[in-house]
Amino acid sequence: MGTPGSPWKRSLGRTAIILVALFSMIAAACGTSDDEPTATEPATTDAIAAPTADDTTDEPAPETTEEPAPPEPDESQAPSGEPVRIGILFSNSGPAGIFGPPTANIAELIEEDINAAGGINGRPVETFLADDATDPAIGRQAMEQLIESDGVDVVLGTHSSATREAAKPLAEDAGVLYIYAALYEGGECSPVMFNTGEVPSQQLAPVIPWMMSETGGRTWFLLGNDYVWPRRSFELAREYIEAWGGEVVGEEYVPLGTQDFSSVAQQIAGSGADLIFPALVGGDAIAFETQAVDFGIGQDAIPRLANIYEENVLGAMGPSVTAGMRVTMGYFAEVDNAANAEFVRRYYERFGADAPPHATFSSHIYDAALLYAAAANAAGTTDTAAVAAALEGLTLSTPTGDITVTDSRHLAQPIYVAQIQPDGSQLIVESFPSVEPDEICDPS
Repeated sequence: MGTPGSPWKRSLGRTAIILVALFSMIAAACGTSDDEPTATEPATTDAIAAPTADDTTDEPAPETTEEPAPPEPDESQAPSGEPVRIGILFSNSGPAGIFGPPTANIAELIEEDINAAGGINGRPVETFLADDATDPAIGRQAMEQLIESDGVDVVLGTHSSATREAAKPLAEDAGVLYIYAALYEGGECSPVMFNTGEVPSQQLAPVIPWMMSETGGRTWFLLGNDYVWPRRSFELAREYIEAWGGEVVGEEYVPLGTQDFSSVAQQIAGSGADLIFPALVGGDAIAFETQAVDFGIGQDAIPRLANIYEENVLGAMGPSVTAGMRVTMGYFAEVDNAANAEFVRRYYERFGADAPPHATFSSHIYDAALLYAAAANAAGTTDTAAVAAALEGLTLSTPTGDITVTDSRHLAQPIYVAQIQPDGSQLIVESFPSVEPDEICDPS
C-alpha cells in the first residue's frame, strides 16, 4: 500500500476465453447440483429400455473374464508435479496489520481457484506468506525468506512503499517477478515489477471535483502520515483542488504510530476547512477519527474524503464515527457484478460470517494472482521475462471489474466511491469505469 515510505499483447477476445474457462472450472470444482448427474456418476432412470434387434438372439452372449480397458487419462484432473510457488509479502502486524487477515484468507482461495482451473501450465500452485510487520527492515528479511528459503516464482505484495523500496533490489538481483498490489503514490518502474494497486491520479483526479460538487465544500485540510505515499497524494490533491476552484487551508503530517491527535485536531478546528482529506494508515486512522469527534471536527461536522479507509479500519472506528464518510477505492465488497457477488458469498461461507472483511488490499492480491496465472499459462512458462511480456496488455474480468495492464505496468481499473451508512454499511454512490493511471514506465 502506498504506506511508509518488443513485448506482445494479448487480445481481449483471447483473454476473455481464458477467464471464462477459469471461472467455469472454478465453479465446477466448487461442486455440482444435487439434482444433476456428475461426470463420474451416471444418471439413473426407472424406465427399462425396450430390446433392439441386436439385443434379441437365440444364443446368449459368451462370457468373458477379460479385465475392462482402463479409462483414458482425464486431462481436466487436478494439476500435478512441482508446484508453482507464489509468495505473498504483506503487513500482518504493526500499524498496517489490520489489513493482513483478509489477505491471509485470500491466499487460500488463490490456491483453490487456480488449481481448480488446472493450475499453471498443469502444475499446482502453492502460496507462501511473509509478514513485513509494517517495517521495511523486516520486509527486506521477509522478501529474502520468500526468495531464498521458499524459492518462490513470483512475489505478490501488499505492504508499505518503504518495504517495497527495501525489498525490490532482492527481487531484481534474483530475477523474480514482483507484482505490487497495494494502492500507492505511483512512479514505480522496474524490469521485474508490475503495479496493480490504485495510484493518486486514479483515486483523486475524478473524485475530488465530484466531492466538491456533492458537498459544496471548497476549502480542504490535508492530514497524513509522514512518508512518501501521503506526501505524493497531497501534492497531486492540491493540483486537483486548485484546478477546480478549491483551496488547501492546512497540511499536516504525523509519524506512523501516532495515537495522540489532540494538537492537530485543534489545528484543524481553527483552520476553517470545509473538507478533510485524511491519508492515515490503520491504527493511526482509527485513533484520529475517534478523537476528532471530541474536538468537534468529526464527520458530522466536517465531511471526509478518505483514500485508505477500507472496511476493516472503518469497522474498528464504528458507525457512530464513520456515518457519512466518502471513501475512494478500487474495490468494495458491494461492487455490483455477478462474479463479485459469488466471490463474496464464497468468502464468507468459507471463513465465517465474522471473518475480517474482504477489501481492496485482499482484492488486489487476488487479481494479481489471476493476472500472473493467466500470463504464465499464455507464456507456457514461469520465466520472469516471458511472463512479463505476457502480462503487458492483458485484460481480465474479475470480481473487481474489468482490469487491463497498461504500457506503464500499472492497471487501468474501475474506481468506486462509497458512502458509509448509519449502520456502518457501505453504499457505492459513484463509479468511474476503467480509469487510466497517469503513469509512465520504460523498464528497458
